[in-house]
Amino acid sequence: MMTVINPIYEGRHSQMTRRDVRSEMVQGAINLLATNGVQGTSFALLIDATDAPRGSIYHHFPGGKSELIRDAVASIGATVVSIIDSLNVKKPEDVVKAFVEGWRALFVGGNYDRGCAVAATGLGAGEDASLRDAAREVFEAWSVSLTNAFVRTGVKKSDAADYASLCIAVVEGALIMGKTTRTDKIFDVALRQLTTLVKRARTTR
Repeated sequence: MMTVINPIYEGRHSQMTRRDVRSEMVQGAINLLATNGVQGTSFALLIDATDAPRGSIYHHFPGGKSELIRDAVASIGATVVSIIDSLNVKKPEDVVKAFVEGWRALFVGGNYDRGCAVAATGLGAGEDASLRDAAREVFEAWSVSLTNAFVRTGVKKSDAADYASLCIAVVEGALIMGKTTRTDKIFDVALRQLTTLVKRARTTR
């Protein structure tokens, strides 16, 4: 995401602080979505979490909460795609390990409270089809990136696409179970079983 520096007025107009408030709010929304879901992601909590000026909300997000959440989902989506696309992998199990352990690190680093902001958005979209569409587009983008990563290791594309979808599904399930049990043990199972599966992959090499 391109960084835009905006002047923020707090108190008197002569007191301006250069901050990337919009990006801070997007990151704050990602964190809230991952822990609280759509219903628990309010502007009041966002202001408390980011110390953003109240008047900046509709300046940066004239479409309101829905626009903020869509931007947050797109941001985390693009970040994960960038990480996957930059993987220097030689074996399909390398792809599995990078994806599973990356999400495990995020989960543990969030004190076992963080799930996936994208899944939370899709599940909590309610009647807002735009939120559901935003989540779907991110999952599709992750699937494409993971498929390409598996293909780079020599896996046939049809199998690679299956492995990509399965990796996403398993990790999303592991995040839900992990939040419920307050442990990351399920990630050991996910890593072990997915690794066993992809080691049997038919390759083009």
